[in-house]
Amino acid sequence: MPPMKQFDDVIARLPERHKAVLRWFLEKAGSEQPWPGALPDGTLLVSKAKGIYKPSWTKYALSIRQSMGGLYPDHEPEVHADGMWSYVYFQENINPLERDSEYTNVGIVECINDNVPVGVILQVKKKPDPRYQVMGVALVTRWAEGYFFLEGFSQSGVARDPSSRPQIEMIVQSQQKAAEADGFFSPNNLPDGRERALASIVRRRGQPKFRRVLINAYGSRCSITGCDAEDALEAAHIIPYRGSDTNKAPNGLLLRADIHVLFDMGLIAVDTSNMTMLISPDLMRTEYSLLAGKQLSMPEDQLLAPSIEALNQHRSWAGL
Repeated sequence: MPPMKQFDDVIARLPERHKAVLRWFLEKAGSEQPWPGALPDGTLLVSKAKGIYKPSWTKYALSIRQSMGGLYPDHEPEVHADGMWSYVYFQENINPLERDSEYTNVGIVECINDNVPVGVILQVKKKPDPRYQVMGVALVTRWAEGYFFLEGFSQSGVARDPSSRPQIEMIVQSQQKAAEADGFFSPNNLPDGRERALASIVRRRGQPKFRRVLINAYGSRCSITGCDAEDALEAAHIIPYRGSDTNKAPNGLLLRADIHVLFDMGLIAVDTSNMTMLISPDLMRTEYSLLAGKQLSMPEDQLLAPSIEALNQHRSWAGL
């Protein structure tokens, strides 16, 4: 299981003024508040002008505010059973390529670089009497395609180390919305539906030549489970597909379809120190827990063996 972060440890090196802001957000976490005023020393907590508050006295962003009906495609926070939470927030400036043209975004990037948390509030009632839910304090773990990904502290002051989960949840939610918009079930649409389903399977299996190379390399067996039903085996990219250069055996694993899904979602990864499987805590109460510590099968031809560097990048992304 990835290690946890302790709030007091994370903020220990910050100036007292900065600590006071973050403590306010942690103490008020879970509550609904009017517009937050300044602290007794005059330090502001949030900005009315921008969703990201980055004051002049620090290089870091202090807080993030999500407004109702705002311009940006922010996501709702996902609160976990243990009180920790994940949140996906879109940058200032609708164009991801212009991220660093906004000083507010640069302030959040500095938070990522130095592991400095931010406060988070969400508007739940509009003017004339606006109200805000205080989510609390979160670590900004990464940026991708315009989005900042955050892992929130529980009210007891514990947060997860950076992981891939918020990014995965965002992608899944987006695809689910697209699927729901695809239309209602109708028996008359079954032929078309089957065609699309089969097309999806073909795409999932991977580029035919790439898949055949991996089938030959791994002897028609899943490199993790040993499954020998060839129709169920897929060519999995370790580093996501980026053109023909990534369709190389060292960037591939032959995986059973369900294992391929778990690998792509960052729920399983490979410990390259001994080439055994690491399993997300989310899977430890399922039948997939049996994969923990299982040895990864390797091709006889070492030139076709998976890249250690690629496997390490995947593990780092998965947070395992």
